[in-house]
Formats: sequence, C-alpha cells, structure tokens
Amino acid sequence: MKKRIIIGTVISISMCFIFIIANLYIDYNLRKYSVYYAHNMEHKGGTRPELAMALENMNVIYKPDKKNIRYREDGGFTICNNYTDSEQAILSCDLGETELRFGYYDVTYKSYYFDDAFNLTLVYDSSVGHDKIDIKTVDQDALYKDIYNNFGFIVEANVNRKPRINLQKQFNKKYYKRFN
Repeated sequence: MKKRIIIGTVISISMCFIFIIANLYIDYNLRKYSVYYAHNMEHKGGTRPELAMALENMNVIYKPDKKNIRYREDGGFTICNNYTDSEQAILSCDLGETELRFGYYDVTYKSYYFDDAFNLTLVYDSSVGHDKIDIKTVDQDALYKDIYNNFGFIVEANVNRKPRINLQKQFNKKYYKRFN
C-alpha cells in the first residue's frame, strides 16, 4: 500500500513539473520570437506590432551590436542612437506604468508617446517649454519613417529569426485584439 502511495506521489509531482516547464517554455518562446510572430500576424493599418514587440521584449530578443547604439534595461527598456555627443534619438518602453506606453525623443527636442499598439497618442515640444502639440498636425508617416531609420535595425534583426516550435496561433490568440 505504501509503495502505491509513493509511486502515485512521484508521478503526480513529475506531471506537475512537466506542466510548469512546458508553460514556461511557451511564454519564453512567445516573447523571444515576438517580432517574428507580430510580423506574420494580421493587423490593422497604422499599428506597428513588430516595433512594439521588439521594445516590450527587449530582454529576450536578439540585440545586434551597432556603432553608436546603447541598450538600457533598468525597469523599462531604452535604445539610444547617438549621432554625435550632443545629438541622439531615444526609443523607450516603460513596463512599470499602468498602461504600456512607448516614447520616442528626437533631435528636435520633441517627445512622442505611443499606445500599446504603437499608435501616436501624445506629442510634446520641449524646445519651447513643455507644450502639447495637436497630433493632427504631425506628419505621422514621416515620424514612423524617422523611427525606422533610427531603430528599424532591431526589427530587421529579429523578423526573420524563425522559432524551432512555431506558436503563431498562440501568439495571435494572445495579441490579436491589441493590434486590431
């Protein structure tokens, strides 16, 4: 009788351990290959899921070494592109906020803030104080082009990194509403 209880306990603990490990791997896979999955997911026009996923999962995706590029991971994730000692563009993601928000700070001292689908929500001009700018006056296509010119390399480095186990369906189930 004791032998059956011990065997049952060992089998139960083993099954729980396997279940936990499998769930951890799924989460890790979805984060590590999030740029690839986001690129292959249907999404609404105007959203930038690849860039949003790259910033949100900066701690696990591939970060190429490039000249004048610095990565910072201290609570949030930041990529700094230093043109010269005095000019730089910064792209950041603050995971500690109640709502996920991305920020882009360019050389013209303007601050652009995006929602979790990487849609523009706020613009501030800090060169003349901290004045709020109407979003309708911002050329968003030129803004996104500038962001990709400065930081598109992080998307390009990860968009073709195919996972060994493709979990596209799970990714779509988790993020479809966010990007549509």
